Order: sequence, then C-alpha cells, then structure tokens
Amino acid sequence: MIIIPREKPAVQDLNSYYLRIEKFLEHFQGSLGTGGVYFKSPTAEAVVFFDEDNLINGYYKDKKQELKETAALTKIIETATTDNYAVSVYYILPERVYYWANLSNAEKIYRDLSSEFTDLEGLIKKMESERITGFIDVRLNKGQGGGLLFVYNGEVIGGSSAKGEGELDRSVGYRDDLIERSRKFGGMFNVSKIELSKITPMAKPVVKPAPKAIPQPSAPVKKPPVKSSNPQRVLMMLQDLLALMESLVKANKRIKVDFETLLNKQFVKKVDQYDFLDPFAAEFRYSGGKVTFNGKASERELAASIVECVEDMAAHLSMTDVFRKYIAPWKKKYTDEIIDFNIEI
Repeated sequence: MIIIPREKPAVQDLNSYYLRIEKFLEHFQGSLGTGGVYFKSPTAEAVVFFDEDNLINGYYKDKKQELKETAALTKIIETATTDNYAVSVYYILPERVYYWANLSNAEKIYRDLSSEFTDLEGLIKKMESERITGFIDVRLNKGQGGGLLFVYNGEVIGGSSAKGEGELDRSVGYRDDLIERSRKFGGMFNVSKIELSKITPMAKPVVKPAPKAIPQPSAPVKKPPVKSSNPQRVLMMLQDLLALMESLVKANKRIKVDFETLLNKQFVKKVDQYDFLDPFAAEFRYSGGKVTFNGKASERELAASIVECVEDMAAHLSMTDVFRKYIAPWKKKYTDEIIDFNIEI
C-alpha cells in the first residue's frame, strides 16, 4: 500500500502506454514544482516523488518484489508500455514532499510497544514534545485492524487505515478513534523516524533500450490549468472559519466576553505585522457572522493573518483541542485554498 496525499490531483488516470516517463516527470517538475506521480496496474503499484530540481525518491511493489529509489524508477520506465499503469499526478506542499517521499526509508526507533504498558495518546505526546518526524504503525488485537499516524515535526498531520487503500485521512477524528480503539482492544505500536537532514535525491537510471520499437501516439500531456483564486470565495472561507470559532466560543459557558471583542483583541496584537487588521481602520471586519474587506492586502496575506488570529485565540482560551476536533469539514471544503496558500492549520 502506497501512501500519498491525493487531495489535489493535477491529472488522473492517464495510460502509461502513451507516456515517455522521463519527459513526463520533467514536465511536471516544471509545471507543479513539487509532487508525486502514482502508478497503478492490476499487478503492481509505484510512485515517484519530485521537486523542481530533482527526483527525490521512487518506490515500486508487485507480488514478487519491492524496489526503492533508482531501481524502482528503472522498473517503472521499463514496464510503462507493457503494464498499462493508470498514472495520476498530485501536488504536494514543498515543505512536506521530502517527508512523504521517504516514508519507505524510515528507521524504527521503538518496536512492539504493547498497549498494556504504553498509551497511544501518551506516545503521540512524547513525539510532539521531542518534535519527531516519522510515523506510528498501530496494530490492534482481536482482528480490529489498525492504521498509521503520520507525524511531522511532532505534529500529527494525518493517518491511514490498515483496511483502506492508501487514502490519507487528516481529520482529528481518525486519530481520536484510533486512540479509543487501542484502549478498548489493545495492540502493538511501532514508531519509525525520518531523518530529513540526511536525505539526498536519487540518481537517474540508465534504462536498457527496448527490444523493439513501440509506436508512441502523439499525445502531449497538457499543463494542468492554473486556477486563479476567487476573492469572494477566499472571504467566504475566512467567514466560515470565524463563524466556526464564534460558535465554539459561544458554546463555552466559562467564557463571558463576546466573540467580536476577543477577535478585535487578537487583531490589535497583530497590527504591527498586519496593519490592515487595525480595528480602528476597519479594513477587515467580522460582525454579525459576516466578513467585509476593503483593503489592499493580498488574499494569501489576508488568509494567513486570520488563520493566525484564530489559532492564537484558540490557544489563549485553551480550546485548541476542541477547535481541531471541529475544523475538519472546513478543511475539506476549502482544500484547494488551503494548499494554494500553504495554510497550516
């Protein structure tokens, strides 16, 4: 099973028979910058991760063998015209692509930790405090499956069920459910660590010429369209985020101050960094559940400022856990904007 973030596909389900894999990879290095190319056939699956300068890593697996790095890429190129892979390309954030590219190279640092002596939530907190980058492999007892929890610099950034097909679940609910089931059924935990500082790009393979020429139909791969951001949708995204935070604040009976007052206090703290948040200038306003903005800040800067304010407010009110619990639908709805603006929330 290959894990790759699939929220934002550039292209999907192309037939590898018609592709020159080396040129195909070069094209998306230029057009996407960072990402992964996923290959799937009835008998094998593979992936190649890239940034704009290098092919970072490759992985290939079929019923008989498992290959990594250059050997994997060589195998993909040699079998592209015979195995008819369905080929999909996914954008991955630049700061995360080396993480996903090196899951297969992670080194185990804790083996077979029993839930009888180790609590999964406590293990996650330990990785958080030590700012470990890696993953936890959870194997539950009584045939209850399990799954993976992916950790980047101490933060859980997603998970994948053992019974799934490599889908990435970024919700807090997945993590909490896995913790709850580990306590109910028991199990074993294995922790693996990725040393990002030691990663080097893989060498390009030398591919043997095919025994006979295979006709290649002229089917150039189209550059994925660049979607211009919609200013109104960005404002709606921020409005929905603030409305969510407001509902959580109002539901908390121990908080006596109204939400708009709390929000304006956060704005004042950020004025030196984001002058358009000055409540007295009123370029950005949230009132009565509605957002208005008449300033000149970029959509990226505006989004970053509001996300920072909401996260700081949640932390100040000791509501970070409950905020993360309810943020998943918002993140799913605005996946494109979150990726385009590199929003970390």
